[in-house]
Amino acid sequence: MEQVETLFIRTLDDLERRVSTPDAYELLGASALIRKLLLDDHPLTDQVNREFQLKVRFTVAEPIPLPLGGPQPVIETIQDGLDPSTAPPWLPRKTLNRDQFMAYPLAKVASHTYTVREVVLFEANVMGGVHAGSPGSEKREALHRIETTFYVGGLPSSLRQLQAIGRVVLVALAPLRAAIMAKHGA
Repeated sequence: MEQVETLFIRTLDDLERRVSTPDAYELLGASALIRKLLLDDHPLTDQVNREFQLKVRFTVAEPIPLPLGGPQPVIETIQDGLDPSTAPPWLPRKTLNRDQFMAYPLAKVASHTYTVREVVLFEANVMGGVHAGSPGSEKREALHRIETTFYVGGLPSSLRQLQAIGRVVLVALAPLRAAIMAKHGA
């Protein structure tokens, strides 16, 4: 197996392990792996997929929008509702390409909407998945305030959201993983 293929397979193995744990530190590292797979300047997925040319698609569950004109919550987050395997079965499913998936809205805090990309990069570059940094903007500061006060399942809300993001990524990249394994007779 080529080095980049091995790195891809091992990264997926690591991501699978990290999104399956309730340990906040381990889960935080999933942000770095998702960034490496999909968001870096030369994403690992693109490097591996040059040979196979597979269409990578991300399937998400679509939340039901809140009724217009009613009271709007200060915090709105879909958490496990993103992942079709954990979302209510009656929610519609939507298949997205990478850019659409990265732009998919996950949460609203006050007047700010946060996408998959923003949550992954927040956890990677502010909360310490790759770098421990400061929020640096009003929008990230609002997410940081929620992150330190609003917990879901015992984890900070955005960090907890990373579990569903990671599961969706693993399913989307499974065909590419299978193609690599088949190429090498594994």
